[in-house]
Amino acid sequence: MQLSLKMGLGGSRARGAKGFDAFAVLGARDGFAIDFTKNRMVVNDSANPANAFDGDPKEKLTVYGVDPWIVDAGGLNLSAARDFAVAMATNAFPFDPTALHIYARFTLNGADSLDQRYLFMVDNSGNDRFAMYTTSGVGFRWVTGDGLSADTEVSSLALAADTEYRTFFGADAYGRSWVDDGGVQTNDQLHLLASSTPSHVGLGGYPNQVLRVLDGHLAEIAVICGDVILDRRQTLKPLAPYYAAEGDSHTFNVSFSMLETEFYPALVGLGEGIVARNFGASGESSAQMLAAVDSLFVEDIPSIASIYAGSNDEVTQIAASPVPTADSFDVDDASKLAVGGWVQVNSESRKVASLSGTSVVLETPLTIIPIAGDDLAVDTFANVSGWIQAVKAKGVARVVVVGSHYLNFESGGDTVNAEQSLRASVRVAQKAAALAEGADYVDTYAHMRALILAGDVAQGDWAVWHQGATNTHLTPAGEVVLANAIRAALF
Repeated sequence: MQLSLKMGLGGSRARGAKGFDAFAVLGARDGFAIDFTKNRMVVNDSANPANAFDGDPKEKLTVYGVDPWIVDAGGLNLSAARDFAVAMATNAFPFDPTALHIYARFTLNGADSLDQRYLFMVDNSGNDRFAMYTTSGVGFRWVTGDGLSADTEVSSLALAADTEYRTFFGADAYGRSWVDDGGVQTNDQLHLLASSTPSHVGLGGYPNQVLRVLDGHLAEIAVICGDVILDRRQTLKPLAPYYAAEGDSHTFNVSFSMLETEFYPALVGLGEGIVARNFGASGESSAQMLAAVDSLFVEDIPSIASIYAGSNDEVTQIAASPVPTADSFDVDDASKLAVGGWVQVNSESRKVASLSGTSVVLETPLTIIPIAGDDLAVDTFANVSGWIQAVKAKGVARVVVVGSHYLNFESGGDTVNAEQSLRASVRVAQKAAALAEGADYVDTYAHMRALILAGDVAQGDWAVWHQGATNTHLTPAGEVVLANAIRAALF
């Protein structure tokens, strides 16, 4: 089954060995994408919904020259022999000169040109320099700069006539990089565009000089106005679905000499080109994960996100001094609390408004004033629910809650007949949050229990899956099983 069909990630399909859907590249990100062979254009602009568009690209593009708009099997005809070029007005999409990335699929009429032939251009006559173009005797060049100086890279790829090519290039706060069918041409050189905004950007040409058009056909183009994580912009499928895995030490820790590649996020295997990023941090509670949710979106928006939380959701006690009130008090231990995270006191769930040492202030008062010795618990259900809501609001297509895995201890853990009581209560909260928010729930206990019932692993044989006889952390073999459970649930 295709991942895009099951997971609702845009329905992209590769066309031959080189094609990739420009609309999948754009996804939910700000910018625009055009497939000229399908006569379709999509514009996303989160800050200006009036710019949103899905329709005929002729309705949005500015045409230069007197020759007609011609599209054939290769895409938009941008022959140098024709008086025709197209551009996009920057006020019609969320143009960002400090974070700009371009994906294009195209063919050329000739292998060499005596003149510069532009694939993409930002304001070559002004302060900004951001252009991809051919010139005689070499392949493509990419130039960025501020008008006073410029960085120029030259592709090592030899060009041929009537051959389909792809390229992806861009610059943001993390650097600048460029990859084409010849491989990675440049990477992570910090030289951004200037901050000025031109009136148009040229697609397959320079907006007001039609003699410098591509001299070929432009099949697809996607313009991303935002950051792109480094390990995704070095591939010609630059924005294939990205998987973000949030969690505690069960998602990633350095205590047992295991590599990040041995933990379940890297092993799930969601499909070719899909990048997994591991956000696991030892000791974190679900409240701290909720408070840090924006860290998943610093560089890009994942298409798939999972949370494995609850193991560190501890209970502390309300202190006697100062005298507790309905919305403020001290606690014995605030190390698992976080501003914006949820806690539970006397069955009432409240969000933490502020923390100062062990002093806690709630956003809204409790209906019952607590007393010294009352329990304050990290609210697993509320925090996981809040995390799901937050990542969905950011545009994540599919959210997964990973249930606490089977503890195959000689004693004191799970058995095929009964769950360990503490883990059972965590699983109840995890599953309830997933169901309440329409997320997928991965029942890792059931998956691992089935392996024991099938005789693949003996009950109590902790060494197969665990780092120690009573250690909840998994071995590389246990991580494989956890990854298998997640993959089975997703497919």
